[in-house]
Formats: sequence, structure tokens, C-alpha cells
Amino acid sequence: MSAGPARCLSIAALLLQAGTLLAADPPLPAVSMTMIDDVASLRVALVDSGVDYRQSFINERLARQADGSLLGHDFWDLDPLPFDAHPDDRGFVQRHGTATASVLLREAPEVLLVPYRYPRPDMQRMQALVEHAAENAVRVVGLPLGGNRRDQWVAFEAAARKHPEILFVASAGNNGRDIDQQPVYPAALDLPNLLVVTSADDFARPAEGVNWGRGSVDYMVPAEHVAVTHFGGRSAYAAGSSYAVPRVVALAARWLQANPDWTVEQLLSALRRQFANGAFARQIAHGYLHDPLYDPWQSVRIMDSRDWSSPLTIDGPVRVVPLDALILDERWSLEQVESILNEAQSILAQCDVQFSEVKLRRVQAPDYLRDLETGRARTLFDAVRLSGPQRRVTAVFARDTRMSQPYDAEAFGRGNTRTRAWMSDTVWLTLALQDQGIALAHELFHVLANSGVHSDNDGNLMLRRTTGSNRTLSAEQCEQLGSHGADTGEGGMSRD
Repeated sequence: MSAGPARCLSIAALLLQAGTLLAADPPLPAVSMTMIDDVASLRVALVDSGVDYRQSFINERLARQADGSLLGHDFWDLDPLPFDAHPDDRGFVQRHGTATASVLLREAPEVLLVPYRYPRPDMQRMQALVEHAAENAVRVVGLPLGGNRRDQWVAFEAAARKHPEILFVASAGNNGRDIDQQPVYPAALDLPNLLVVTSADDFARPAEGVNWGRGSVDYMVPAEHVAVTHFGGRSAYAAGSSYAVPRVVALAARWLQANPDWTVEQLLSALRRQFANGAFARQIAHGYLHDPLYDPWQSVRIMDSRDWSSPLTIDGPVRVVPLDALILDERWSLEQVESILNEAQSILAQCDVQFSEVKLRRVQAPDYLRDLETGRARTLFDAVRLSGPQRRVTAVFARDTRMSQPYDAEAFGRGNTRTRAWMSDTVWLTLALQDQGIALAHELFHVLANSGVHSDNDGNLMLRRTTGSNRTLSAEQCEQLGSHGADTGEGGMSRD
């Protein structure tokens, strides 16, 4: 494989302008003088297939010379217009750099972008590219590309080693292989200022089809359902280790903006303190960088808390379920949440389940934490969820979901959280949900029974889809709660 943008896993990405013939670069749209580069602004770079600078969200964020011309450069065609174009041997064009740039600019909204079109005709030009970045005070360079030939990256390696003040973030690639054994470059280079990332799936594991390497790959990053803007302005979702790169570049840039005197080593040390967790140690050097939007200075806290108790009384022995409810969006009113709990309680009472010590907690958090996503949920729970013996089953009333396979409600029991333990014993509901009380009872049953099994019986609570009247549970299902749910330990259910 020749050096080029790392393969993306989404169908949409694979079809990016694949049939478009290469044309001359369009002119750079003008911007007002107020948008011209401020020398005090943090500059970051992407080395990719260029960008569609006709798009206003890109054009307004490009680092510029005093005369309005770009600081970026096309090292493929050797001209000052790095327009997004990656022609194949037949002359047809794929587009990649606009999508990666869109992620970076969304997640680091105050940086200035220096776009580079990588020098496929002569990779020795990578030395000039790195020198250009250094001369123009670029602090972080993203490299969402790679190839199998080390000789193509010798010039880059020498130049990057000469500039320890620049952090380089490279993609591990998407070949489904161990790059310690079958190297991909530049990811496999041994450079102290090179950070290598791959993509993680919803289970906090290396995603299907991406590369790994205990010695070569530093972190896996959530990058399997990333919102992007493609060439021409089309919105879509993309996946693959290419999209881990701009997420980490953006994170590093935000931290450098808050700490402009940090060296690369200080930045890498801060990342290790926050994210080096040893996850998948046989495949990844440092672990799971669970939240690329993480801000150590952000505020996540409980705004208010109140007790709730069900008006329903169950005669005889009960299965007691201590429960927390976290409310992430103000459109979930307390009255609505209480009504949902009441309906779920009445349904699960068929199996003698009694909610106990219920706490309703309204959470103040940054906007992105209002949605369900595996990694960002860890940031949320680290801040506001009870831990140790006090941790209970938790119902989260969220805004939306950002999972690769989106559901309006989702349960996380012990069986599906072995690699994401912070998610265990939780149920998530989104604003799009219908039959909310039934759905909460359904998802809680999954957690309490520690089972993902569904029923085909009409009217049964555990139908795959709610009908508005599926509220019944069988004696066998209640017995399943007794044999499994009572043994869930912390955050689980006890029998009184």
C-alpha cells in the first residue's frame, strides 16, 4: 500500500466522491480582515488529502498570512492551495481531509488550522513539510494516513526528531493487524514526540478492522460513530482510526491553549495521568482514551437531589432494588420521571420487585455529556455516580444516544460490561423514547436478571419492541430474577 489516508470503515466514507474526475484547484474564497490570523492563536496542522476550503466552516478557521493567503500548503502539487483531492491511478478522486478537518474544528473551536496535502509523488518532501510547520509555530500535527514502506518516512522521521516541540499524532491504520509485527508507517516509528491512536468500539475494545500493537499504539479512542462533514458540505458519520487522530489533536490543542507553556512531554504526561488505564495491555501500550472531549477544568455536579418512594405496597417478601435516577436534560421534568418510576414499579411488582432508597438527582454537566456514549459516560459517572458499597442500580434520563447502534433505551448488565465496568447496572432512556414506563421496566429487567433474552409472547414485558400494553411477566421470568438478580452484588438486588 502506498502512503495515503488511512482506510475509513463507513460505507459513506468509502464512497466519497469516488467517481469525480480531478479538476483544477478552485480559488480561495476571501475572508474579512478580522479573520486574518492572530499570531497569538494556537495553530494545529493536518497532513491529509487537503481540505475543501470553499466550505465556510473551514475557510473561516484557516491560519493565514498577513495578506490573507494560506499558511497551509499543497506538498503534492507544490502550490499554495491544499484542495482536498486524492486521485487514484485511473485519475478518479477520493476526498478524505475535509472530513477529518471537520472533526478537529468542531472539537477544538478556537484553534487555527494549517492544512497540508501530503506529498504522495515524493515522500521526501515530508521533511520540508515538517520544517514549514515548525517555522509557522504549529504545536500539533495530525497524520491520519500511513503506508507499509518505511523508506517513504525516513525524511519525516529525521525532521520530526529535530523538532521535539511539535507533537505528532498518527493513525495506527485500518488493516486489522498487529503493527508491531507488520508495521505501518509513520505509526511504527520510534519517536518520543509521536502519539499513535486507533479506534475503539462501543464496548471499549479495539474496533473491528483497525490496527493495534502493544509497542506501537498508545491509545484506542472512540471513533466508530463520528459525525463528519464531507467534501461539498454533506453531513454523515464515519469510522476508523483516521478519525481518532483529529479527536486527539483537538484534545491536545485544547489542553495546550489552557497551558501554553507545556512541553510535549508535559502534555503526554498529562494524558497518561488521565487516560493510561492499562486496558487491553496485550494490544495497546497505555489503554483507553475514553473521552477526547474531556476537560479537567469542566464542572460536572449534582444540582439538586430528592428522595422518592413508591406509593405501591407489596405484601409479603420483596426483592429490594436500591435505585438512583440521574436526570441529564431539563426536558425530563421531575413529575415525568416520577410517573415513569411509578409505572415501572407497578410492572415489576409482579415479581415482587420493590424500588428502595430512590434518589432523583438532576445533573449539571457540559452539553456533550447529556448523551449516551460509552467513553463519555465514564467522565459523567466518575463525577456524580456513587461508588463502592453505596453504588446502586442507576437509571439515566439522557437526551440522545451516540452509540454506533442507536437505541432509544439501553441496559448495561454485568454480562455486557466486562470491558466497560463503569457502565454496569445502568439503564439509559432518551427523549425519543415511547412507552417510557414500560421501557424502564423492560431495561431494568435486563439488568436485574443479568440477561439479554427477549420473549415472543404477546403482552410480555420482554418483547423486543414495546407495544404500549406489553406489561406481563411469567413465573419463570420472575424466578430468573430470583436466581440471578439477587446475586448481582453491589448495585444489585437483595431479598428481604
